[in-house]
Amino acid sequence: MDSLKDLPSRAMGFIFSNQPRPGLHPVPGTEPIRIEALILPPLMYYVALLFLPPAPPQAVDILAFKLLRNGLAILAGILFFRLPLAYHIPQSIGLNYQLGLVGIYGGCRVIDVFFIGPYMFNHIPRRVRYEHRPRVETPAAEDKKDPMDKVSPANTSKKRVGYADSSTTPSFWDRRPSLALDNYMPTSAADAANSAMDAFSSAMNGPPMQAVYEVGIPEDGWPHTFHDRASWALELELSMRGMGFTWTTADVRHTNNTWLPTVYNRLHSIAVHVLPTILACVLTIRSIYITHLAPVANNPFDSPSAFDTQLSLPNQLILTAALGAFLMVAFSVAHSMFAIICAPLAPSPFAFFPPLYTTRIWSITTVRGFWSYGWHRLFARLFLVYGVWPGQWLERKLLGKKPEDPADIGKVVGGFLSSALVHSFSVRSVLAGQWGRARGEAIFFASNGLAVVVEEAVIRLVLELRRSGGRPETEETLLAGGLMQA
Repeated sequence: MDSLKDLPSRAMGFIFSNQPRPGLHPVPGTEPIRIEALILPPLMYYVALLFLPPAPPQAVDILAFKLLRNGLAILAGILFFRLPLAYHIPQSIGLNYQLGLVGIYGGCRVIDVFFIGPYMFNHIPRRVRYEHRPRVETPAAEDKKDPMDKVSPANTSKKRVGYADSSTTPSFWDRRPSLALDNYMPTSAADAANSAMDAFSSAMNGPPMQAVYEVGIPEDGWPHTFHDRASWALELELSMRGMGFTWTTADVRHTNNTWLPTVYNRLHSIAVHVLPTILACVLTIRSIYITHLAPVANNPFDSPSAFDTQLSLPNQLILTAALGAFLMVAFSVAHSMFAIICAPLAPSPFAFFPPLYTTRIWSITTVRGFWSYGWHRLFARLFLVYGVWPGQWLERKLLGKKPEDPADIGKVVGGFLSSALVHSFSVRSVLAGQWGRARGEAIFFASNGLAVVVEEAVIRLVLELRRSGGRPETEETLLAGGLMQA
């Protein structure tokens, strides 16, 4: 009982403690974060956004207002970049990593919005209003034909499939001619087994989502009234993917055929899919940590990495997969929770939360397919502006290409190099600011870019060999060819 009585005081002591938690090595010279340091960067950014749309009113076109706007934007950018350089969060390694991401993302976004867009491309984002037209669902097999579909339909057992681009609500199970239960069991037993699988499928899928065709209609101009400007500024500040504005990059769906998840869909997803995955990941990570890493947790910081010295290759792969899955579902649950909280605001744009992931991870067969379809695109605009565009420009410059010529290698390498810089900058904030110890993060993302380039070259070679040899292209090679254009 005494321990329970002390729980509130211990919790408050932990929250307000300035002592870094074990395992956290803040950047030397940084101090514990203060509340005003967290509030001022987004506040200055928001106030500057109020003056960004052009007239009316005519006052915003006055030189003094433009100088004020740009001054506030520069101040906001500095404050964002300063967050991980001047502060740390003593209570959490993960929150320190997020602080680094917020700092570099926020600073780069401010530069993009106020200087790169308006002065280099004469572009200020306009709102896009989305219209969702109901569409008729068709069976998944009509969208993604399988060679086995030609087999006699007498076989009625089910085989696990899933197509995110299908025009039907994604399903764990689809009728597929395979090893029919009817062939091996009495009729009553087969019916019972099929009914059980149907019930399991229904429980796993949850309530059906609304199948819609999404049409984006850009506004003719920019907001005029103060109230509209205030709403426009807040919408743009909160839109990480650029969704709802004319500068959005290709969404993770890569198609206008989509679904509108309801609150019940999101709650079902959290309860049935996300929470069990989080539990499995936590148990896996904790097991590996206690068994292999905890005994050397107190080793000097400058000693070799315990990940390299204490873990076998299988355990390294298992731990990496568990951490990756945990991050994926953590993003998903945060996205879903905000969508649920903001749902009562509909039809306001603040209630519009497009699906964060729409392709099942086991449906992805290529590295490019994973990063194009299987992962979130919250940083897509950042990597486009600071990686893809410079990479394309450099490739065209070095190879003498015309501006309209494709520059796929520069696009891929530039995008992944910018990702490597962003993530290594963030991870260094928990590694005493040492870039050398953050190189693993940079190597991971840079090597993924190299993998995409090599993979695309191999796919193109295979497709060319099939064509020259007169061999028919399979569904897999056609799909791979489509991914190369994504």
